[in-house]
This record gives sequence, structure tokens and C-alpha cells, in this order.
Amino acid sequence: MCIYANHAGLNMLETTIDNLQWITMYSLLDGSNNVRLDVVLPIIMQQGYAILPPGYCLSLMNRRVSYEQAMVWVVQAPDGGSVHCLALAFINWSFI
Repeated sequence: MCIYANHAGLNMLETTIDNLQWITMYSLLDGSNNVRLDVVLPIIMQQGYAILPPGYCLSLMNRRVSYEQAMVWVVQAPDGGSVHCLALAFINWSFI
């Protein structure tokens, strides 16, 4: 499993590097008002990425975080044939 966040990501999620393992894709994407994980995940797997419209997610402290746009993409394993993890980038996020 690939778990990483830069300083801004840790602030947004209100967590530490040690607690990243407790964050799920469901809490990041499915909590949004316009993104459903069961809809967007097949798109990510087929195209290799998805650009998400404005939405929100929950921090580990259960605070809503809004974002103007998000991008999710597949990170390939070194063998080139399997998925190592999914990476996410949130653009212009803020607490609501």
C-alpha cells in the first residue's frame, strides 16, 4: 500500500503521517456532494485518472473540507502491469 501526503495534505486531512493509514478512499471521495466512489472508480481504472468537479470531503476530525477541483490518478507498480496505489491532488481547498 502506498500512503503519502505532503504538509498541505496532512493539514487538510488534520492528521499525521502515522495516521494516514486510517484514511479511506470512501471518506475522501464518497462524502462529496457530487462524487460517488462507485461511479468514479471505474473511470479512474479505465482512463488512468479522473478530474473531479468541486466538492468536499471529511478530515479525520470529521470537519468538512471543500475543494475547487481534485484529480485522482493511478500509480503503476514497478512491474508496469499492476496498480500500486491511487494518488490524489486537491486544488484550492479550505475548511467549511
